[in-house]
Amino acid sequence: MKSAILFPGQGAQYAGMGKGLYEKYDWVKKIYQDVKERFALDLYKLTCESDLNYLTRTDHAQIAIFVVSYINYRAFFNKYKIMPEYMAGHSLGEFTALTASGALSFEESLELVLERGRLMQAEAEKSQGGMLAIKWNYENVKNICKESMEQHNLKISISNYNSVNQIVLSGDWDTLNIMEKTFESNGILTTRLNVGAAFHSSYMEMASREFSSLLSKIKFSEPKCKVISNVSSLSYKGDIYSMLSKQMVSTVRWYETIKYLQEEGVDIYIDLGPKSILKSMMKRSLSKGKVYSYEDEEDKILLDRIL
Repeated sequence: MKSAILFPGQGAQYAGMGKGLYEKYDWVKKIYQDVKERFALDLYKLTCESDLNYLTRTDHAQIAIFVVSYINYRAFFNKYKIMPEYMAGHSLGEFTALTASGALSFEESLELVLERGRLMQAEAEKSQGGMLAIKWNYENVKNICKESMEQHNLKISISNYNSVNQIVLSGDWDTLNIMEKTFESNGILTTRLNVGAAFHSSYMEMASREFSSLLSKIKFSEPKCKVISNVSSLSYKGDIYSMLSKQMVSTVRWYETIKYLQEEGVDIYIDLGPKSILKSMMKRSLSKGKVYSYEDEEDKILLDRIL
C-alpha cells in the first residue's frame, strides 16, 4: 500500500473554514497566537470570522488555505503517525506539501505565502485578465488555442491541466472573450473562474521575478518524503528553488502529477485541504486507487479502518 497526501490551492476557501480546528485543539490556538505576535496577522478573524467575499481576495485566500491545510496535516499526523511516500499540492498547495514534508518550516512558508498572495493580488488589481475553464481534453484545447493565436494574434496560456477533461486558460479579457465564443461555437462548455488575474501565465512575470528573489534566500531542507513539482509533474531531486521560481508563470500539471503517482503505485490519496476540492477534481482522472477527504466524516471512518 502506497499513499499520497494532497493539498489544494486557491478556490478551496469557505467561510468559517478554520473554526472547528481552532475550537478542537489547544495547539491550534497556540499557532494562531504565535502568528499574531510574530506577523501581526489575525488568523482567527481570517479563517473563522471572515465572509466569503473577504476570503476570496487572493492575498486572503492563499494564507487561509495554507494555514488550514497545514493544520489538517498536523492533526492527521498526530493521530496516525504516518509519513506518506508522496505529497503533492495544486499551485499554492505545493507550499503546504513542502512544509508538511519538512523541506520548509511553517514560519518560512508563512512568510513566502504571505508575499506570494500579496504579489498576485497586486497583479490582480492592475490586471485586465482572467482565467477560463474548458471542459474538453488537453490535445483538442491545445490545437484550438494554437489556431486562434495564429488567426487572431492572441496571447493565450494553458494555466492548469487539472484533469482528463478540464483545462484552464489564462489571458486578457479580449482574448478570453474570443476563446469563450470559439469553444462554445464548437459545443464545448466553458466557465469563467472567479479570479482577478491571468495566473500561471506570462502575465505573472513581474510578480514571479520578485518572488524568486525572496525564494533565493531560503535554505531548503531535504523532504522526508517525495514531493511532486507542479512545473515538472515529477518528484523534486534537489531542485526545489529552480522549480518553485518558475511555478507562478508555468502550467499547473496536476493531471500529469496524478498519472505519475498512479504509475508509482500509489493507491490511497488523502485530500487534507478544506472543501474536499481535490477529491472532487480527481474523480474525473483517477483510473485506480481511491481518494479520501479529511474533512469528510464518512471518509475519516474509512481512513481509521485502513490506517
